[in-house]
Formats: sequence, structure tokens, C-alpha cells
Amino acid sequence: MAHTFIRLAALSLAATSLATLGACSKSSSDAAATAGSEAPSGTLAKAIAGAPGLTTVAATLKDSGLASVFDGNAPYTFLAPDDDAFGKLGDAAAALKTPEQRPQMVAILRSHIMPGFVTVKDIEAALDSAKGKPVSMPTMGDGKLTFARSGDHISVTSDDGTTGKIDGSPLVATNGVVIPVDTVLKKVPPKPAA
Repeated sequence: MAHTFIRLAALSLAATSLATLGACSKSSSDAAATAGSEAPSGTLAKAIAGAPGLTTVAATLKDSGLASVFDGNAPYTFLAPDDDAFGKLGDAAAALKTPEQRPQMVAILRSHIMPGFVTVKDIEAALDSAKGKPVSMPTMGDGKLTFARSGDHISVTSDDGTTGKIDGSPLVATNGVVIPVDTVLKKVPPKPAA
């Protein structure tokens, strides 16, 4: 089932100018070489758990059981909101960390996960190929993320218009890539009234 979804996602990529992202079919060692990093040594879950600045995401993955998904074989690219991104949400972020709001937090994180093994260099190559036009990729949350150049940075925009930028060094794992972003890429409802 996961392989079928990845193949469908690859077809969708071709229709949205990401056909140049052949990284979805790369082996992890090939993708790591493309990313310009050392060979990956652990899974996405392990990479996130040990990453400074991603403690909120790491805790949520562990508490929700999503870490086991990131320990599997299927490749994913996770645009992980860093701790500062959650800090910008104020009280709403604190509410999302509660057990009662865990389903909402999981839904938000699914909107940051793309199928396949896509590096920042792959995104840059797709943008070059698109000659300045934005490129999009589907998410596991049934939406899409749209990438564009914004000065020296790559911006990423969700379906609801929330925009952030790639912020920090990617983490390459045996089953995917973690790309830190400076914004939670989904509108978060305000903290529920007590």
C-alpha cells in the first residue's frame, strides 16, 4: 500500500513540476550523497530524537506513536517545525502539547510529511527546472506544500496560505530526510477556553 501511494505521489509530482525530483526513487546512500552529507546511520525517528531544536516534534512523535512510523522502511521527507516555530504559537502551542490535543497535533504534523526521499538540493533543482515558478508536492495530510525561492531562502507554503522557510541543516536518515522549517505550516486554532 505504501509503495502504491509513493508511486501515485510520484505521478502527481510530474504534474506539478516536481518530475525532476527523482530522489523519491533514490536509494538512501544515493540521496545522502546528493544531500552532501555523510552516509545515514539511523532512521528518521532516531535522527529527530537526537536533534537539537526539534524537541517539541521529537516528544510529539514519541507520545503519539508516530515515531514507530518513522522507524519503518518507507521513505519520508519531514519538514519539521523547529522549537522556535512552536514558540511563535504561544498558548496555542502549549495546548497542542496536552494529551487531549494530541490528535490535532498529529494532524498538523501529517501536513508536514511528504512521501519519498527529497533533499533540499532536489527542491533547488526542481525550482531551477521550473525557471522561477513555484513547485508543489503532496503531503501525507492530503494537502500539498509549495516551494519557491524567496531571496536567498527557499520558502514553503501550505494549502491554507501559511508560509515559512527552510531553516537549518537537513538530517539525512536511512529512510528519509528531516528538513527543519521556521514555521508551523498549518493554521493552528487558538487555545481552547477553559
